[in-house]
Amino acid sequence: MRILHMILSMTGGGAERQLTYIAPELSARGHDVHVAFVVPGVNQDRLAKRDCTLHHLAASRKFKPLVFAQSISLVRRLRPDVLQTWLPHMDIVGGVTARVLRVPWVISERCAGLLYPPTMLNRLRVAVARHAGLIVPNSEGGAEYWIGQGIDAGRLEIVPNYVPLAEIDAAAPLDDERVLVGDELVVHVGRLAPEKNLHSLIHAFEHVARLRPRARLAFCGDGPLLPDLMAQAEATGLRERFIFAGFVNNVTSWLKRASAVVAVSRSEGHPNAVLEAVVAGVPVIVSDIPAYRSILDEQSASFVAGDDEQAIAAAVVRTLEDRVTAEERAVYARRRLGLPSLEATASRYEEVYRRAIALAASGRGRDKAVRV
Repeated sequence: MRILHMILSMTGGGAERQLTYIAPELSARGHDVHVAFVVPGVNQDRLAKRDCTLHHLAASRKFKPLVFAQSISLVRRLRPDVLQTWLPHMDIVGGVTARVLRVPWVISERCAGLLYPPTMLNRLRVAVARHAGLIVPNSEGGAEYWIGQGIDAGRLEIVPNYVPLAEIDAAAPLDDERVLVGDELVVHVGRLAPEKNLHSLIHAFEHVARLRPRARLAFCGDGPLLPDLMAQAEATGLRERFIFAGFVNNVTSWLKRASAVVAVSRSEGHPNAVLEAVVAGVPVIVSDIPAYRSILDEQSASFVAGDDEQAIAAAVVRTLEDRVTAEERAVYARRRLGLPSLEATASRYEEVYRRAIALAASGRGRDKAVRV
């Protein structure tokens, strides 16, 4: 098959990273794999070293319509057997392109309903997505979102994210001068965005810091809340106890150095950062939401109410104080975690592509719901 992936950015997000695993594996299986993007980034370099063809769709804020023209030109030239789009902007651009040129189209859904406010962008995406052959959520929450939008369940194929076990196990020890021997490192990994509930985490850590003099909280990630979070950390009078690491290539090294990983999101799709923490053998403290309950239980994680700062702080302190129980919980969490291999994940995508192609050939894939 000739497969074209379209994504807005190749920067450090989870969807971009997932694409860097899936695309090369599909190429290794003999498929002709192409990746089109607008914004260059670190994951572009990862793909450039593998057997995939990259296409940079140049654009600017002033000339965004050029992306549509370039998208149509690229698809006409490549004539892919199937087009897969990643994230809302390219779901719209790629979806319109697929509709115009009658190319079998698959949407990759990375989030869940609460992460999609009723903006013009999201409403337009839903309208365009009604013509997709198949939608591929990575979680039950993502599937529920589309069912709530009126998409028939028969057009949904859940394919969980791939988690690189061997890569995590082989990660080098953390070498960062901001983390000292003896520090109790509490880590949050992910985009610094409102749904992550990070202001509550900083308030909670104020209590932790006063009880645990060697505790430090590191944020591995970037996002729109960075200036506000830094100002909030400064206002606590404990600024030296916070580390804003930004986007890091060696996130697994941070995880393996951590004494605890905390994720108190209000909503999640497929919580890759928590899965990677579990694989890295780190005790995890998570908000009590369905996305985390789907992969963890009371024996493998500490669940807290995400809006209860005292409860978050108490869970962190317990994890730092009672290391025997915390480590037992981490060992159990990894043991019970059943994760698909990269080969199995790629096989699922191949099945999705074949089904999308068959639906398009039968004339049923775009305009009405189908159950198979």
